[in-house]
Amino acid sequence: MERSKLEILNVTEYNLLATKDPNGSYDRKTRENLYWVIEKLRQNASNLSPLENKIFFKFKNAQFEALGEKEKKVKIEIARYRFSNNFKQTLKVVGAGLGAFILIAGFVYQFILDDATQQKVEVAYYQGLNEVGLVSKEDFEQIRADLDLTFTELEKAKKQSKELNQTVERMIANNKVTENLRYIVKQIYRNPRAKYIKSEKEVALNFDGKPIAKYLRDPSLWYIIGVIETGVIRLYYDNEEVLEFRTIFGRKGEETPLGEYKIKNRVYKPTWYKKEIKEGKTRVRAIPFGHPEHEIGFWWLGLKRLGDPVPGSYGIHGVNVTKVNEFYKKNFDWRNGSAGCPNVQDWHLNFIAEVVPVGTNVNIVLKDKWANERNTPPSAA
Repeated sequence: MERSKLEILNVTEYNLLATKDPNGSYDRKTRENLYWVIEKLRQNASNLSPLENKIFFKFKNAQFEALGEKEKKVKIEIARYRFSNNFKQTLKVVGAGLGAFILIAGFVYQFILDDATQQKVEVAYYQGLNEVGLVSKEDFEQIRADLDLTFTELEKAKKQSKELNQTVERMIANNKVTENLRYIVKQIYRNPRAKYIKSEKEVALNFDGKPIAKYLRDPSLWYIIGVIETGVIRLYYDNEEVLEFRTIFGRKGEETPLGEYKIKNRVYKPTWYKKEIKEGKTRVRAIPFGHPEHEIGFWWLGLKRLGDPVPGSYGIHGVNVTKVNEFYKKNFDWRNGSAGCPNVQDWHLNFIAEVVPVGTNVNIVLKDKWANERNTPPSAA
């Protein structure tokens, strides 16, 4: 640019202003320099060259913004662009996680709105999107159906939880805990509201802060009978049967040894020592809890044989926690029974592991000799 075309500004001042946007966003120092150049043109308006007059006309009402405001606007515009152009794709993702979203939203909103109102709000929200064309009619109907289904499931879960509370409370009030204990421990297994409160002398099972049952931690008060023929274990406390549950005993060729035992130890999330035959030799492989091949569940109640010893190590334990139907498959096909140890469902095993003390007598028998005297255990001597 020839200097003769500029009367008031020098080349640097002119280039500084000419390369900017009257509505642009710049840092504080740049904005101060720009306003200074514009003010210089304003004070010498009568002496401007045509080139200076033209640029003054363009910038005399300039409103420069701070750089931070520009970044904010850019982010907003990007968000709007993505929302408008990728909404369908986003909708699919939202649809895939809609169930989880509604559950979380239900938890958040439960202190503000009831479930029915929450559903109305959700439907109204998506209906509004449908009316402005952001959600197709088909998508809206699908979302509404999903909301109805989720609402139904939430109501069902709440009803079941309420029924469980009422059932447990009714059993406690009617003094029928012992009669229904098998049902109770299954329903509250791994429920955060169920807690085992232990002291030096006793252990109590509480639900929602209310005591369900309380037992002394005295092994002389406890007795366990395992009946192979009928596939059950019966648990006695103070000469009264408190629990009976299905049990898997050893398959043919690996029968559970009959006789008297004592519970010698109790291990949570035990390591399983699996016997394997490799290259004609029997070897023992340690399999930690959580490994896909771990087969003995959350608890191991080790058994010490009384009287004549038997080869091997035996204990009451669970089944593979990742195989939901493993217990029932073994129960309905005795050829697929255990390798000798009594196998128990985790909810019953968890109960006896929490309340039955080490030192408790265990008797494994073939036939039920006390079928007509179910509430009277044999002598624990």
